Amino acid sequence: MAPLPRAFLQWADGSSYVNHVELVRRARNAEMPPEFWTDPLMYQGGSDDFIGATDDIVCASESYGIDFEAEVAVITSDVPMASTPDEALRQVRLLMLVNDVSLRNLIPAELAKGFGFFQSKPATAFSPVAVTPDELGDVWREGRVHRPMIVHWNGKKVGQPDCGTDMVFHFG
Repeated sequence: MAPLPRAFLQWADGSSYVNHVELVRRARNAEMPPEFWTDPLMYQGGSDDFIGATDDIVCASESYGIDFEAEVAVITSDVPMASTPDEALRQVRLLMLVNDVSLRNLIPAELAKGFGFFQSKPATAFSPVAVTPDELGDVWREGRVHRPMIVHWNGKKVGQPDCGTDMVFHFG
């Protein structure tokens, strides 16, 4: 199971790696608004059902363009309304890894409706453990994790990005 099988209030996903947003938008021939570099892109994902780290990801058809993104997630205490980014950052309590799944071929039509993701975002998978920021020591600084994330897909290494590099917005 996921360390937290559901989120009491919400699962909010922010795009801190704007170069990734740019690549994904280019792949679907969508323009990259310049404000994405100064105003974080966020969406509220489904939080009623998270899956565990080794659970199968259910998808009716690979033709939906199933894809995944290795991410770092933070769990916060209550973040007061109108908090500044630095105030929000002080509410980070836990960090864990995420396998954020997308159905890329469903996204364009869904976003064109103007209401956001729903069918194109199946259940998210989390690592089996979560750690506190202080457990990361000097790896946790400036609201970012400064460590490589080694990414495997079905046992094959497919990437090793450094989580702190190119992160335009910190977790606050």
